[in-house]
Amino acid sequence: MSTDLVSSNYTGIVPGTMLMCLLSTLPGPPGVSIQDAYVQLLPVDKTVCSHVDPIRDISYQLYTRNNPLQPQTLSLHDDHSLYNSYFNFSEPTILFFHAFFESSTSTTATIMRTAYLQRKDHNILLLNAPRIEAGPWYLTAAKNTRIVGEYSAQFIDYMVSRGLHLPSLHLIGLSLGAQMAGVTGKNVRSGRIARITGLDPAGPLFTKWPKSLKLDKSDAEFVDVIHTDAGIFGYPRSVGHLDFWPNGGIAPQPGCTFREIARRNPDAIIEKLFCSHWRSYQFYAESVVSEFSFPAIECNSWNDFKSGSCDFQQQPISMGFLAHPLARGNYFLATNPESPFTQ
Repeated sequence: MSTDLVSSNYTGIVPGTMLMCLLSTLPGPPGVSIQDAYVQLLPVDKTVCSHVDPIRDISYQLYTRNNPLQPQTLSLHDDHSLYNSYFNFSEPTILFFHAFFESSTSTTATIMRTAYLQRKDHNILLLNAPRIEAGPWYLTAAKNTRIVGEYSAQFIDYMVSRGLHLPSLHLIGLSLGAQMAGVTGKNVRSGRIARITGLDPAGPLFTKWPKSLKLDKSDAEFVDVIHTDAGIFGYPRSVGHLDFWPNGGIAPQPGCTFREIARRNPDAIIEKLFCSHWRSYQFYAESVVSEFSFPAIECNSWNDFKSGSCDFQQQPISMGFLAHPLARGNYFLATNPESPFTQ
């Protein structure tokens, strides 16, 4: 894309969209967190205006072994913040894209950060874009994934120009974040992303949208995907080089029936909707700290797996952190209803 996403020049904007464009630059609209979900009074549609505020709209929160609790904010073209941060160009880097309703401080991002910090050898960058991915405005948030992806590609190119070794970068995205990661991979100009992991990539709308707006296996050298809510909140089909289908990849995942959720947390509201969807990141985070976990078998279907019709003599591969970059196809496995999830 030739559009400069950080330009503040509004020349050429259709008058009917001028108000929306101006509104997108204001501090508001007001929002509130409800059980870890960020809800906003009005949507902020960044597709009508190219201006991206590098702090309020999209920023990247850095955590390392030297700052495991307090993030440092990195932004596009901000050399001062980068060189005064703990970012270590000699270590691998994780860039995590949060989901709809979420931010860099949501439970999902926190659990992913905590898992990688236990390894003590990564730069962990968490996307922070709550106001343009806020609920309940799913259509707007879905359209904004293009903006986040293109902007993040510019950020990666900037980091490469400052010393980031591109093959050491791993993009991970949950739900809408997985689609953002795909758009990012498509638009990086400094080379080819080595790995993108999609955690139950968002399904609604994206099944009808073109490849340019969503994750597919052309976006990186290796694209692995964990499906846990396929056909509801998750994408219903294989999209990567390597697709994992724990418990068939559909809802309800073990431990995610309404009765099981109510037994654990009687006040849960959001979890009842997203439990199966969230299993994807919970499985992945566990795989980061529990190596050689989640062994999966290549198979034609979940029914074949359950009936024992797969070739169980084959060497299983691990779902998640240790997924083999040369493996291809659809792999199945069963998990436990509670943590530890691996069997």
